[in-house]
Amino acid sequence: MLAVVLQALVLASGGIFSVGSITLVILLLISERGWQNGLGYMLGYTGAYTLIGASIVLLGYRAAGPVADGDGILAPVLFTTLGLILLYITQRNWRRPPSEADGETSPRLFAIVDRATPWKTFAFGALISVINFKNLAIFLSAISVIHLSTLALAEKLAGALMVTLVFCLSVIVPVGIYLLIPRRASEALNWIKRTIEARRRAIGIWVPLVFGLIFLARGISGLR
Repeated sequence: MLAVVLQALVLASGGIFSVGSITLVILLLISERGWQNGLGYMLGYTGAYTLIGASIVLLGYRAAGPVADGDGILAPVLFTTLGLILLYITQRNWRRPPSEADGETSPRLFAIVDRATPWKTFAFGALISVINFKNLAIFLSAISVIHLSTLALAEKLAGALMVTLVFCLSVIVPVGIYLLIPRRASEALNWIKRTIEARRRAIGIWVPLVFGLIFLARGISGLR
């Protein structure tokens, strides 16, 4: 079990570099409603990924039963597809010219924060988990390692939960900082926000490139 979970967690670590979610949750935490909006977004974000991961494991287990013969053709095809998606995202981000506002917060995020309520941020966090294709591709690849393994159902569900927690650290950590050290949270969160946004373009290119190449190599090697 340990080897399977560690492999899945390495892939799930790609979610830590979700610049948009880090920036948004920090803006929500330092806004008027503070921890309520930030916590709402975190719960919606992590809750949706938890539901997606658990559903894949449960539905796949019931449909196919315990995997006994290894990954077969499904895993290589899945990893190849996800790798190609991430490489396309890399190419798109690389061709997008750096704007004068690169490294600055998008006005759309300020608009979201201005209209935010805890329920709205919860729903938006859940929505982001579905419409952010880069993050979803990385998450599905990590979950597929758990799902396509020969682990028992209970072990798969526990592994899926660990994958989700690691993948969602990008929003869990800022909320944790705010709740644990509220007096110094604003300074710490603003430093994280500035650091991440200054490297937004590089993260948008290198993260999908690295993970795309990893997935593609694994998929192609499995198809041989």
